[in-house]
Amino acid sequence: MKCVWMLCVLCLLNLTVKAAAYHKREVERPCFVTANTTKIEFRKIILTDEQTQVDALLFGQPGDSCIVASDTYLRYAGGRSLLREAEGVSIGGTNSVPVIGESGKQYITLSFAPLPAEVHTVDFVEPYHGWNIYDVQLVETEPYVFIPEFLQTQVSSPCKELPHPELKAGKAIINGYILGYEERMDMDVVFRFADWLLANDWGQSVKIRSDGSFHIEQNLVIPCGAKIQINRALLNLFLYPGEEITVYIHLPRLSMSASHLLGDRYRRLQKAWYDGAGEELNVELATWGYPLSVSAETGYEDATAGLSDDELQSYINLRCNKLLSGVKKEKKAGEGYRDYVTTNLQINSAVLAGAAGRVDPSFKDSPFIRFGYDYVPYLQYLERDENLSADLWGDIKRARSVYHDMVKYWKEDEEDKRQYAAITQPELKKYIDLRANNLRAVIERSISAKRCLVAEWDSTLTGENILPAIIGPHKGKAILVDFWATWCAPCRKSMHFTGLLKKKLPSDEMVYIYVTGPSSPSTTWRTVINEINGIHYRVTERQWDDLCRLYDIKGIPAYLIVNIDGEIHARYVGFPGVGVLEDELRKAMQ
Repeated sequence: MKCVWMLCVLCLLNLTVKAAAYHKREVERPCFVTANTTKIEFRKIILTDEQTQVDALLFGQPGDSCIVASDTYLRYAGGRSLLREAEGVSIGGTNSVPVIGESGKQYITLSFAPLPAEVHTVDFVEPYHGWNIYDVQLVETEPYVFIPEFLQTQVSSPCKELPHPELKAGKAIINGYILGYEERMDMDVVFRFADWLLANDWGQSVKIRSDGSFHIEQNLVIPCGAKIQINRALLNLFLYPGEEITVYIHLPRLSMSASHLLGDRYRRLQKAWYDGAGEELNVELATWGYPLSVSAETGYEDATAGLSDDELQSYINLRCNKLLSGVKKEKKAGEGYRDYVTTNLQINSAVLAGAAGRVDPSFKDSPFIRFGYDYVPYLQYLERDENLSADLWGDIKRARSVYHDMVKYWKEDEEDKRQYAAITQPELKKYIDLRANNLRAVIERSISAKRCLVAEWDSTLTGENILPAIIGPHKGKAILVDFWATWCAPCRKSMHFTGLLKKKLPSDEMVYIYVTGPSSPSTTWRTVINEINGIHYRVTERQWDDLCRLYDIKGIPAYLIVNIDGEIHARYVGFPGVGVLEDELRKAMQ
């Protein structure tokens, strides 16, 4: 009997221990899907019946105040867990405010209300600074992301060699999919590109659709590097003029590769898959994790703050040499990848040092110098310090002068024409023309939002070439194409209602185009359109007939709605009503 009693006691103790273990869980360095900050990161989450404790790190400059908002919370499906207490940080700044020490980081503890047992992920929301960390995992696993089977079985060879750095003007197209994205996530996505015609790298906000897809088109003058920045993480690309590439981005891996605490674990995992031109080099750029510039390293700004010029140069040289040594030892990497990374690191370190002193001229004869993201700043410093016009600098200066006047004045004076004629590289001239066409479309949209604009038009276009010429410059915007005539009373009446759309829909995402034919007398047409803000085309009789035949326009008013990919989304003959047009145009914006 005594043995039975002892056995019962042992079973009870075992169940008690298991219950206690169940009610306290610890997750070390929890994974997450994406974050719009690296200023705060989670070291550990401890879950009990009494509280949810978050051990975290704040990163910043020595002396920065350590404050979190009083209305900070953890969000989960169906509820919120509010912040109750904190250590090492002031809640709302109402009590004593700690500061970040010389190490550049501060250990803090945040105590939230307990979470329901069935919750497996939370969002961290700090309203004062705007810090958001999405889908923080409450289990020690990587966030699940659906990866199509054809990507899982994809095998890519190392990049054996870089292409010849010859000039070739053309448009690169990027189709992208962000795997793991959800609409509730605050996403700042920017495409960056070092345009030779501009002083700094050029950034373009990228619209992400509800399914995580996006589309980018960019004119290039040479195969070259570009970047996609997703919140605080960076994905390097290599693009080809006239070529198309599709990229599938693993959002959690890319985000965590930029983390202070998780970067070492995820920096060398493949973070994107590709299909199209330059696949081999792009896969390596998304896998090996070497930055293309010393300044792109996590913590560079904090590490170099307050350094003297000599100290800065020593730091740059030290970091560059360490990275170059690592790249050289990367035996599985292709020779083309190593050449590309090495070229970029060398030129970037020379430019960073040149900003504080003299530039190192020893890289000017590199066979891949034009592939350097900092190629143009490097040429500028060579002229400044060595009085040397290296490689294409003479032509680039002329091209910049011409393009600058186009941007500022939208005109070319006689000096600009002389500069343009003096450019020795035909492909660089072609590139200026491509960029000028893009600029013209931007100016047209800006003007047409405030008043009518009569577009320049090629009367020789026929058939299937007509509509693409009309809508092509405005790809990336939703477009309403209105077919009308001055003598058409229903057309004029419906324009009163479409005017209401212009007040309700975002002007920066919409373009309104009006097309009429020769049945509208020219003098009357020019008078009437003064009251119709938008871009106006008066096409020839043959062009009008071709448009009506191709797009089944059997009467007017008629409307084509074109989505942001330049595809016809909807067609109406007769005015369908403001509500219908608004609904379809909003869909076309997505």
